[in-house]
Amino acid sequence: MKNYLLGAGFLVLAFYLMWQQGAEQIEYSDRLLDKEVNEQTQRVEVIEANSSLYSIAPGLEPRNVSSEGSTQFASVVQLGEEKLTDGLSTDLSSITFSNHTGAIRSVQLHQSERLNKAYDIDHSEQPFLGIAFEDESGVLLSEALPNPRDFRLIESSPSRVVYRWESPGNLSIDRIYERSEVDGYGLIHKTVFRSLRDSPMVIDRVRMYLGSSFQIPRMYNPFDQASTYLSVGYYNEGAPLPEGCSCATCSGRIDGEREEFFQLNEMGPSGKIEPRRLSKAKWACVNNQFFVNLLRPESELNDFRVWGESVQSSTDESGNEILGISGAVSFPLGIFKPKQSKEFSFNIYAGPKDYIELSKLAHEQKKVMQFGVFWWISEPFSWALNKLSSILGSYGLGIIVLTVLVKLILWPLTAQATRSQKKMQALQGPLAKLREKHKGSPQKLNQEMMKFYKEHKVNPFAGCWPILVQIPIFLGMFWMLRSAAELYGQEFLWAMDLSEQDSVAMLYGFSLNVLPIFMVLTQWYQMRLNPMQLGPEMSEAQRINAKMMRFMPFMFLVFLYFFSSALVLYWTVQNIMTILQTLLTKNVTLPNLTEKDEKGREKSFDRKSIREVQDIEYEEESDEEERKLRNLLGLKAKGKIDLKLLESRYKERMNNYTSKRLENMSEQKRTSAEEKRDKITEAYETLRKMDNKQS
Repeated sequence: MKNYLLGAGFLVLAFYLMWQQGAEQIEYSDRLLDKEVNEQTQRVEVIEANSSLYSIAPGLEPRNVSSEGSTQFASVVQLGEEKLTDGLSTDLSSITFSNHTGAIRSVQLHQSERLNKAYDIDHSEQPFLGIAFEDESGVLLSEALPNPRDFRLIESSPSRVVYRWESPGNLSIDRIYERSEVDGYGLIHKTVFRSLRDSPMVIDRVRMYLGSSFQIPRMYNPFDQASTYLSVGYYNEGAPLPEGCSCATCSGRIDGEREEFFQLNEMGPSGKIEPRRLSKAKWACVNNQFFVNLLRPESELNDFRVWGESVQSSTDESGNEILGISGAVSFPLGIFKPKQSKEFSFNIYAGPKDYIELSKLAHEQKKVMQFGVFWWISEPFSWALNKLSSILGSYGLGIIVLTVLVKLILWPLTAQATRSQKKMQALQGPLAKLREKHKGSPQKLNQEMMKFYKEHKVNPFAGCWPILVQIPIFLGMFWMLRSAAELYGQEFLWAMDLSEQDSVAMLYGFSLNVLPIFMVLTQWYQMRLNPMQLGPEMSEAQRINAKMMRFMPFMFLVFLYFFSSALVLYWTVQNIMTILQTLLTKNVTLPNLTEKDEKGREKSFDRKSIREVQDIEYEEESDEEERKLRNLLGLKAKGKIDLKLLESRYKERMNNYTSKRLENMSEQKRTSAEEKRDKITEAYETLRKMDNKQS
């Protein structure tokens, strides 16, 4: 009971510290965001000051190829309030366009079979696919292309929308949008630049915005910050560029050369990433936990660059700041011959991070799921979960069945490990004698132990395999469930959202979650079915490790309490399956072991003879009080009491409490030592009485 009270006390203390830490993190984040906003404002002022070097007065003609390598266009009249137009609507999504930019202001994702909860991908900052001009070094030329621009809607149909902007006698830009026939969330976008001049002109580079992504309102989780889900990413099929640190290899990230994802919390105090130059770009994206804006050029673009920065200007209904991230790509336009047109075509995906849908797209666009190093586990799990859920009609049931199937596949391995553990327990007596015999010679001891294991056909490491196998499976399931948009808004039992905590009530701002508590109860019972053997042959380090294992369920409770109910459901079902397997294999007869006799012949000895060798009786586990008494005197937790060993251990311990030693102690230490001496004496007398009763 004392251990459980200590565990409960540590648990309460951990929750209190996490609550305190959360409040401090929120306060610190607010200060950091204010600092970053001020720094970002200063950067914008500097950029605008630099850009003004290229600006011209309104009404002037654009320059020809200039020494700066840039061309400016005249501003237009004030357009007034932005006009938004809805178009390209389907059962899955609708698009809202802006006349100021000819780009996408927002994407409304509708509730559907694949998405249980509607969501708006809002681009309140720079619109998705908005364009601007840069100089050769990538500096934004804010005055080179007027903003806002008077884009006229010249075509609008259910499958096609076309906007056009024109600077008379200079340049026109067409923005063409068509619905993809392959992907329900996809678009085909074309931007056409057309020179209207009779002489050449140059436009160094064009910047195309990837839009913005903002954190999805979630319940507090001290282990899983929203900033880790906000990222700008790309996929590059070319060789790493040798210059600077613009390639994935130089940046030291674990996902290799092809794909990179720069999270908001990796951008540092500057709040932005330096442009990444790609040798053969296939796509770029901006995404949050469940939704993504993805752009893929249909043709190869040279000197393709990707950049991103933090956005902190949005607030929720309570006035709290919402973290966000924006990104952009840029590519060269170069010299335009008289009346020349240049067309750039892109495939666009604006929708949920749905593995099934993304895996249908070319050039590994499914990588936006960010499954990490365990993608080889997460991907088949995601596919299996979607298939099972479509058959069963519930993602909760799909998770349960998937967990059961995984456990059944691993059943033979776990059963083999259980048998190996039983063999190891049966051999602890002879092993203790070997350790005692060769305790002065570690090398000889290892040789004899390996020989002993080989003779009895026991692998001492077989019991570790289930744990080692479970680690990548758990992490693969974790990475899969944390970003699966299919779970967003899915209900199961009392959980209103499988992608969120299964909160049943709020108590002083703290979420009361039931499923993690049920999970820790199953794990605790699972450990009760496999009690630790704290016999005298165990070292002090082994005893400490065994006691730490008793607190493992409470550690899992602290860790998993704040995570999604889908992940906790998986772990709970796994615990139940482990309990079932333990109950089925607990009474399996231990195979006969073999030992060589004096003449070198093998002789078999059954469980009874094993007991004689080990001096162990397989009885029911002693009650809690008896185990404490035995542990106090260094005796094994169960079995018949060895009176000689009891007398020996009692005398050894009493030598630590002689009158001479007690006199040399301080008053406080002497009082504590006398109490410990009395407990040992009481335990000794009680165990003697118990042995007499058994006799």
